[in-house]
Amino acid sequence: MVDGFRWTKEITDRDAAQMIADDQLDMLIELGGTTHMNKLVVMAFKPAPLQASWLGYPHSAGLTSIDHFILDPFVVPEDRTLLIEEPLLMPKSWIAMGELAFPQRPITPGTPESRKGYLTYGTANNPYKYSKAMVQTWAKIVAATPDAQFLFVRPEAGSPTFRAHIEAIFEGEGVSKDRVRFESIRGAHMPFYNEIDISLDTFPQTGGTTTCESLFMGVPVISLVGPTVFERLSYSILNNAGLGDLCTFSREEFMQTALRLAADAPRRAKLRHELREMLKQSPLGQTKAFAEDFFAMVEGAVTKSRSKKAA
Repeated sequence: MVDGFRWTKEITDRDAAQMIADDQLDMLIELGGTTHMNKLVVMAFKPAPLQASWLGYPHSAGLTSIDHFILDPFVVPEDRTLLIEEPLLMPKSWIAMGELAFPQRPITPGTPESRKGYLTYGTANNPYKYSKAMVQTWAKIVAATPDAQFLFVRPEAGSPTFRAHIEAIFEGEGVSKDRVRFESIRGAHMPFYNEIDISLDTFPQTGGTTTCESLFMGVPVISLVGPTVFERLSYSILNNAGLGDLCTFSREEFMQTALRLAADAPRRAKLRHELREMLKQSPLGQTKAFAEDFFAMVEGAVTKSRSKKAA
């Protein structure tokens, strides 16, 4: 469904830039930012009159040759000095959840708490986002919830060193080892959301895909919002999903919100079986509307750029 597709196994940055320039694009959008195997040097050649970053890296890429950063009203920093690029805003959400990315997976009836008799907090977020202070905050929440447990669903859970460090932090906050669970799993982690009542987001680097996955499985997420893009990913997702009240702006509020939701069993039971449909009906699930908004946004940016040059 595209006018052209270029794939070259081995090509220099300059030749790639020339190939793109020959196509005479109105806008070039890069999706990798400063990540492994990126092609930012291609963007430095400015092979298109208008260039933008989107999706794959929640930070400014660092090149002044990139004109825009595609964001939305929630994820965009209030302090614009935190961005090198000029924000180019989608009207509602900067992402959408396609059906291929989130296939139908069964949700176990009832909440884990109703089946087991105790509440389970959890995460499937990558440990590169962890800090000692953040894990301590999680542990304090578990300690304040009678008989609650915490479930780590990560490949690293198979590492004795990882488990020992996590258990030590939790024990330091009064949570015994038997209340911290580990599932060493890679890729096939989605069914384990059926074992989690509430997901606690990482901070300052929040979840993105993991936040969407958790909500898709009927598990609400508590998130801590910060000033920069990488601290606001869940903020956008939760607000677009209709759960803006689960976004917090301090560690104290983060803990209080988690404990308040833990005490609200009826709401959690309702979300467990209604949240997936809520997502589908939200801007996150309306992929056709998202595409229309995206192309209108691009067209508007191109038209504005041409008008400036003509003036």
